[in-house]
Amino acid sequence: MALTLIEADHTVWIQNKVSLGSITRVQASVVNGGDGTFADESRRAHKGYSLNIPDRVKQYWLGFGVSGSFEHDKWRGPFTNDGDRCYHFHGVLENWDISDC
Repeated sequence: MALTLIEADHTVWIQNKVSLGSITRVQASVVNGGDGTFADESRRAHKGYSLNIPDRVKQYWLGFGVSGSFEHDKWRGPFTNDGDRCYHFHGVLENWDISDC
């Protein structure tokens, strides 16, 4: 019996725990800093969401931000597209951070 390789996209899950009313956003890019963005999503606080990372993307960066915050976006990566990931926004509008779930 021959085995068939099946490729499937991966997911970046976002837990959104900044202060109520804040809007968080995440973008996936093949370049650090946002040039080459292929996926982005945003939601109001306390609503989780996800980004789809297609199999054709072998390596990527993630940019995290909070709308209206004076803090700069926070970039993480590069990541090899070899599985699902999960990140957690926490804090308030002017003092927030990202951690692994």
